[in-house]
Amino acid sequence: MPDEAGCGGGGGLKGRLLAAPGTRRTLLALLMLLVMSHATAKDCSFPSTYSGRWFQMGKEGPIIANSTHLLDRRCIARKGNDTFLTYDENTEKCYRCMIFTERHENVIQYRESSYCLSYEVDLDTACGELASDDSLYSMFRIDAKPISCPFSGMPFSFSYNRGHGDCEALENQAESCTDDSKLLLKYQACADIKGAESSTEELQCLATWKDGRIMYLLGTLKVPGRPQVYEDTYRCFLYEKIHHVNSNKTEYLISQSGDQSCNGLTAVTEGARTFHFIKVDKEHTKCKYPSWVTQHHDWHLLDGSRSYHFTTGNSTLKVTYRDEYDREEKVICHNLEKVQSDHRGTAVKLVAHVTSGCDTGYICMIFRKRDGHVIEIQQSNQKMIMPYEACTLDDPSKQPFSTLITSNLHKRSCPQPGHYTVIDLLSTPQLKLSRHHRSLVKRRAWNGETNEAGSPNDDCQNTDVQIGCTSSGPNEMIIQESCKRTDTVLAYSCHGSWEENGTWYTIVSRNKTGLEKETLCVSMRVSESTKELPGRVGRVEQQELWLSRPQTVCQRSVSADQWTYKLANQGVCEDLMKEASSSAASSSLMRVSVEMSVVVTLLCGILSR
Repeated sequence: MPDEAGCGGGGGLKGRLLAAPGTRRTLLALLMLLVMSHATAKDCSFPSTYSGRWFQMGKEGPIIANSTHLLDRRCIARKGNDTFLTYDENTEKCYRCMIFTERHENVIQYRESSYCLSYEVDLDTACGELASDDSLYSMFRIDAKPISCPFSGMPFSFSYNRGHGDCEALENQAESCTDDSKLLLKYQACADIKGAESSTEELQCLATWKDGRIMYLLGTLKVPGRPQVYEDTYRCFLYEKIHHVNSNKTEYLISQSGDQSCNGLTAVTEGARTFHFIKVDKEHTKCKYPSWVTQHHDWHLLDGSRSYHFTTGNSTLKVTYRDEYDREEKVICHNLEKVQSDHRGTAVKLVAHVTSGCDTGYICMIFRKRDGHVIEIQQSNQKMIMPYEACTLDDPSKQPFSTLITSNLHKRSCPQPGHYTVIDLLSTPQLKLSRHHRSLVKRRAWNGETNEAGSPNDDCQNTDVQIGCTSSGPNEMIIQESCKRTDTVLAYSCHGSWEENGTWYTIVSRNKTGLEKETLCVSMRVSESTKELPGRVGRVEQQELWLSRPQTVCQRSVSADQWTYKLANQGVCEDLMKEASSSAASSSLMRVSVEMSVVVTLLCGILSR
């Protein structure tokens, strides 16, 4: 009877149920689910994106998160990717519910149950009392990768308020740095506003996210040059962009948290500090660099230590310094001041906005056209806060010239063509030199060498300079020395010249070794001198050419002791060519005369027989 009631052996109801194949499969599935549920609870893990080192205000040291632990709490159970039952292993020894929201790879926010249970319950029970208005905690990733700041259209003028009224000084400027993840905030003092003082802060953007209609930004605020604990610099911001289509004006309303959290931010008009960014000035979008500059997008200094690249829009210039820092400047044309074109050439003066790292401001620049492939730039030393100050407070015409060339230079005729011999070597500390040493120093000076080592028997007999008189044509300059053991010939190609205050400046190049080419600048000045020559009565005029050693800069205001050579002109190219032709003709006539004499002599001998 018990078996028939299903409480006995295999012949009863229980036996018949277990014997049914469908029932066995159902029971096995239920058992597997129980096992998997138990295993999941024991193998609970946090998402891999949580792993790393985090900062949270009020917590000592960095928070270390991995797959099983976060905030000294062990993962007990999870539901989806955001709800967890955790156990505090160190202090409270109890269970809490935690609900996470991953705002950005660099920002995680969470709420947790206010009570801590001393006994383990299921996840739904632990999280049942957690309300949406419970305290929100923010964790910021340490060593986070920065992002581009969301404020487009830099620079902005702005007003700011620290709770005592708006400081609306025109000089308050927000400017982007070369690194677009950084923003420079320049505050000016307002005498009638408490707490409004002149200062500068650097904002680095780390994360942005949207919560409903509100936009959030996480960043760090630091004072350049002032040591600060990195964790103390975290700040949260709310921001809203307002664009006026009719006036093409862009505004941003911004509020800032007062501590290293996102607490207390409810509106863009309320916060520990509020900002009103305004962008009205669109003048720089109309300003373009001169067309004779931007027809070549790439330029560089003679020694290649600095390169200039003009972007496609012809309003932005990127300058790269090839030094130990490999820094870069962004120079945006702001407005044209003056365009000059006369007998001295073409020049343009303009105001530009410069960004070098987070060092920003306005400078005044002068571009001068020297040749199709040669330009020169002068720029003011100081960066000004306002554009109208750039050309009025710092005159760029008093600053050194930067001579720029393109990668592909065309040959041009050399100035002051003629054949010259060296009268004297000027820029040398030695007062008395032997003929050999004087010639040797001359040769080494043109090669860029300064030592005087050499063989005393290698006596040089002649030194001369030919400018535009060579077989290669008018665009070549030859420095030639004839010595007993060696003949030295230095050949330079001319690539463009200009004259300033009686001095000619010429861009020259020469091949050094293999495919390596050196580009330099030579200075020339012509003077007329009178001197007494042996065998003649009175004094005669003689043209002299003062010539500098080629350098990587076109040096202005060359003093007497900076000229390398004083040269005597032996004639212009046309005279030399005529003389050569005349000599060739005389030689030919002499040969004909000799040949005729021989023929006459032979004829006379034959006839006399």
